Parts: sequence; structure tokens; C-alpha cells
Amino acid sequence: MAFLTPFRSGRDTAYPDSLRTLLHHFPLLADIGDAALKRLLSQATWFGLPGGTMLDRSGDNRQALFLVVAGCLGVFVEDGRGAKRLVAHIPAGETVGEMSLISGQPQAAQLLALRDTELLRVGRSAFESLIARHPRVMMNLMRILIRRLSDTVRTPIERARPKTFAIVPLQDGLDDDLTAQRLAAALVEMGLKARVLDASYSDRSAEWFNHFEGTHDIVFYRGDAPEGSWTHHCLRQADRVLLLARPDRPLPLKPLEMPAFKERATGMPELLLLHPSSSIRDLPEHFALRGGLFEAHHHIRADRSGDIQRLARFISGRAVGLVLAGGGARGFAHIGVIRALMEAGVPFDHLGGTSMGAITAAGLALEWDLDELTERMRAAFVKTNPLSDYTLPLIALVRGKKVSELLRAHFGDVRIEELPKPFFCVSSDLTTGRIHVHREGLLWRALRASVALPGILPPVTHHGHLLVDGGVMNNLPVDVMSEQAHGPIIASDVTGELDIRVRDSCYGERPVWWLIWQRMRGIPSIVSILMRSGTVGSEAQRRLVRDRADLLFEPPLEGMGIRDWRKFDRAIAEGYEHAVDVIRKKGVPLSEIWSKDVLGARKETAPSRRVESQHQAEVSVIA
Repeated sequence: MAFLTPFRSGRDTAYPDSLRTLLHHFPLLADIGDAALKRLLSQATWFGLPGGTMLDRSGDNRQALFLVVAGCLGVFVEDGRGAKRLVAHIPAGETVGEMSLISGQPQAAQLLALRDTELLRVGRSAFESLIARHPRVMMNLMRILIRRLSDTVRTPIERARPKTFAIVPLQDGLDDDLTAQRLAAALVEMGLKARVLDASYSDRSAEWFNHFEGTHDIVFYRGDAPEGSWTHHCLRQADRVLLLARPDRPLPLKPLEMPAFKERATGMPELLLLHPSSSIRDLPEHFALRGGLFEAHHHIRADRSGDIQRLARFISGRAVGLVLAGGGARGFAHIGVIRALMEAGVPFDHLGGTSMGAITAAGLALEWDLDELTERMRAAFVKTNPLSDYTLPLIALVRGKKVSELLRAHFGDVRIEELPKPFFCVSSDLTTGRIHVHREGLLWRALRASVALPGILPPVTHHGHLLVDGGVMNNLPVDVMSEQAHGPIIASDVTGELDIRVRDSCYGERPVWWLIWQRMRGIPSIVSILMRSGTVGSEAQRRLVRDRADLLFEPPLEGMGIRDWRKFDRAIAEGYEHAVDVIRKKGVPLSEIWSKDVLGARKETAPSRRVESQHQAEVSVIA
């Protein structure tokens, strides 16, 4: 923590006029007059805190008031697992430390500079002297605390969206890359005020950067040399970090040096892979060793403007996530839902699903158009029967070879990391009793695990674990999508409340000869029972997570079972009709966010708001 200057010099108090102007706008100092302001500054200390640095609150700082003159502080609390959680921002013009100063109790929250920050420190004795001579300061402070508590109780707290982004080259030769400018242009077209700052602005003050950020929606700090001083300034200023790299060059094994606490606070960096053509051929060397370097990646192809536009939606909080549920033949309705959404102009930026929904979502992630997706699904499940290679049921009823060959024929040896659009699918880990989220590895094998209905298809082994159909534990993984959501989430649920019935209440007690004589009339077969059991176990989970979707489609599909493969066209038609009706009644999903409330986060679920509100209330008390 570098102290810059006190303002007391003998009997005189000297301070910049610009600072005095700023302080007059602080709610704490409203209407207190120049005399009170002069007394405050005579006993205050002005210091700078580099971005990523924690504010030391030991010693004299334990009970002190801090005024944020420029920059921004983040308030962090520790959750039950020992992880630090960002629960509030303290921007320029606000104060922090009031409650600890008044109560004398030690603070539980930690304060971290989210960017280069300038603060005024007012100690306990100086504060008591100030309020004794100028009681209005205490009245202002009470108003501030009441406002914070009132906002906590009455106003739903939205998750703060990143505002500043550092775009930093990982490899030499990328200094003149125009990705930052292309992103800013795409955001301007979407209605935001976005700008790029490069090394030519390195001599500007923290106050200047603070003002510039305040007058823009999104600011990109474009780094130069990977280890240059300007690059490290970019890292200190950024809420999020985007790393640039070309796939034909190895990634550095050593990540850029950043303050470790900030790295956890704002999330790990994301990697932008710059491809010279429209094809995504290879991943860069050392990509598999990305642990500690980045948490997600995006493919940016030189001749695909849609890649930049999609990344711009991620940055602005408008990226559309599409989650598709499993449901056997009923999953064909997803195609109709997708068609209706496409006609409404809805983009698909992040895709995920379970079982049949995972296969459909994977096709979209590969950028299959609607005709190709329809014909591939028809060829795979209607013209052929992939569940016909029956075997001695020691592990499952069928060998699963046909399913594996079918998936490999359509998806080849593409890896999930190579997909043009972000994708995940879900399987159930019988070894641990938890869901397994597939975000890397061979796509066809991840899909094979996601469709491995227990008893019908053999499980898929993964590092000694047994993986089966994701529908066993999570048939509609909206919660998985929401963990990395950067905008609205659309879900299509085709599970249905009841799609398996029986007329004979005693059929399970009938002798085998009776069942054969009746030709299983009105009686579910073992395959139907096993297929339904692969999703019914997650019914409670499905009811909880689908409430987290911003738009939910539930095609009725009456009289259609999970094995009615021949009703392919009917399922698509009913899915389309249902989706058109929902869109007509509710409109295009969250269109206001795309056109008006540009930086507004999508509404959090009620449980998330309660947790966030609890933390915010805690901050009001402990900060």
C-alpha cells in the first residue's frame, strides 16, 4: 500500500482543486461546506492501491473510514467452503468502513482494489472530531446506511456485469491484432458505448481512467507485449481478462503474472483462439495443460463475423444459452422449437443438453443448419434402429455398438473443445452418485455416455468411473448452464408428466404365458420401463431447475411415447406449433435486454437473490 501524501503542511492545508470538487459530490460530505471539508482533508491521508491488491485493515486501518476517490473496491466474504465471493462493489464516490468505525468490531469482509484505486483514509479520532464539529456528517452517514439497507430489502440484487476487459496477447506478433477494435465495433452496433484504450494512454492518471470508464458501458484495455508494463496496467484495471493466441503456435506454459487474489476474484481469464480461415483444424500445443491459465475459450475465425458478434454478446451479457432435455423420440420436438426460435431471430451462443437433447444441441454447436440437423436425426433414429443389437443381458439389453458407430459416423473425431460454439452435455456418474458435465474430450463419446440408459445400453467408462444417461440425475441441466450464463437461458423440456401407462393393475403378477398370449397389450415392455426410469428419477430436479430458465418450452406431445420413433414429423410439427404460440404470447426472449437495458443482467432465481441479499446485508454491517 503506497501512501502518496498527507494534506497537512504546518498550519496550512493544501489539496488539489480537482479533489475538492470530487469530494463535494460524495454523499457523506453533502452540504458540509468548505470549512468542514478543509478540516477533513487536514487529517486525511491520500494513497493509491494497485489493482488486484488487498486493502490491509490491520493496525490503524482496523477502525478507519475510506473514501474511494478513483477506481473501485470489491467487497469479498468467505463462504462455507473457504472460497472468496465478490458480494459488492464500492465505486468512486462511495465510502466503506463506516460500520467497523462506529461499532469498534473487527470486520469480516475483505476489500480488494478491482482496478488501480485512489482512496482517502480518515482515522477514528479524525472522524470523531469531524462529526463533533459538523453533525451533518453523521446525518449523511445515517442516510447512506439506511439507503443501503433499504436497497437490500426492497430491490432485487442483480449480478454485476464486467465493465472493463483486458485483451492481452499470449504470443509474440499479436501486437497489431484488431480483435479489440472489432469487438468494440460490434458492441456499438448493439447499442453500447464501447472504446479501446491502448498503450498511448499509459501516461493517464487513475482519475482519468475512472472518469473514462464512467462515461462508457464497456472499455477494452488492449495490451502490447505479454510482459510489458502497459499490459500489467491493463490486467490491474480489468474486471475480466481475454487472452489472444493463434492455434498454430504453442501456448506458454507459464501464465501471465497477475495478483493471485484478483485472479480468483474476477474469474480465470478466457482464451480467444484466432483462426486464419473458417475451419477449426487444430488446438494449439499445450492446450491440454491450460489449468491455471484460462477457464474457457472462444474460437474467432477471420472470415466469420458471427464469431465476433457472439463474443460481443457474451461480453455484454446477452449470450443466449439453449438447454435441451432428454426424452427419447419425444426429443424430436426440439427441432420444431429450434425452427421457431430461428424464425424469431434468436441466436444460439451456448448449447447444452442431456441424452437426445444433447445430440440435438451438439448438431447446433457444429453449426449444422436446420435441414441438415433434421435429416441427420431422421437417418439416425427413424431409418435405422440403433437399439437392435441385442445381446445376453449381463450388462445391458443391447451391445451398444450400433449406437457408438452411429454417433461416430455423424460426429467423427471432433473434440468438444474444437466446436465452433460452446457446448456441454451431462451424464450420471454411478461411481460417485453425481452428475458428470462433459466440456472436453471426444464429442461422440461424451454423447454416448449421455444416452447410456441403464439396463439398455452399457455404461461408458471414464477414468474408472461408470457413466450412464444424464437423465438419471439431471434431465434438464439449466442449472449447469446458469453457472456460466452470460445472458438469457432458453430451455425445451419434452419429458412430459405421464407418458407411460398400464391398464392391467396386476400385470406384474401375471405369468409369462399370459403376457405372451395377450401380446403385451397395454403393458409397457422392459425397454419402455427402463427408458422411462432413466428420466423419472430426476423429476424433482427437473421441476427445480426449469424455473431458472428465462423462457421455457414444454410441447404437450400427447399420446407420444419415448419409443415412438416413427412419429418424427409429428413431434417436430407439434414442437414448432407450441414454440410459435409461446413466442407470440411472450415475445422474443428478453428482447428488452438486447435493445434497451443493455447492461442489465438476466433475473437471478429467487434462491440466488436471497443469497446475494444476505451477503449484501452482511456487507452493510461488517464493512
